Amino acid sequence: MTEYLKALDMFRDLPAVDIEEFSATLSMRECSPGTVFFTPQDASERLFILKSGKVDLYHLNSEGKRLVLARIQPMTIFGEMGLLGQSLHGCFAESMSDCLICVATRAEVLEVLRLHPDVALRLMEAVGTRLRAVEERLASIALSPVPVRLATVLLSQMAPDTHEVDGFTHAELGDMIGALRQTVSEALASMQREGMIEVGHKWVRVVDAERLQGLTATPA
Repeated sequence: MTEYLKALDMFRDLPAVDIEEFSATLSMRECSPGTVFFTPQDASERLFILKSGKVDLYHLNSEGKRLVLARIQPMTIFGEMGLLGQSLHGCFAESMSDCLICVATRAEVLEVLRLHPDVALRLMEAVGTRLRAVEERLASIALSPVPVRLATVLLSQMAPDTHEVDGFTHAELGDMIGALRQTVSEALASMQREGMIEVGHKWVRVVDAERLQGLTATPA
């Protein structure tokens, strides 16, 4: 646990003894897919550190349709951190795979922030960046057509070395852009016919990133 925390940017300047003390207070949980970490009705404030697996942050609209705002990857923090004056109001957080999660309570986080103001600044930056990404995602969904939203997601999720987007079904991509699975499948098929991407089972490979980027710049 101590070595893992040292690898996180948030704790990079903490003395080893302080990291060891903080790690001793954390609880670690193994979670199966479908585990819900918090809901809009959950008022508790906890900091989650994802060690392995994938977690989705999402809203539910009035019809119960899931709208994914972010997919959390390993070595990332998340949580309802109203103690920083910033909160993901109305969000659910749910594991999408087997996960290993470290959990810190409000009191434990406050003690670290009290002793180490630099950590507080980094935590606020991380949460602020997450909130800006959520706001941008919502604005894109409200104003852009499906192909533009889909191209934006593919480019943001693309692995830099392989240019592949792995682990998403068409339905999950639809959840990320506020579109039906069939609409996503049709948009992917069109992009493939035009030579921008290749599509397989739960993977998409970006063949022409420049053309895909050009699509995102097309006025709605």
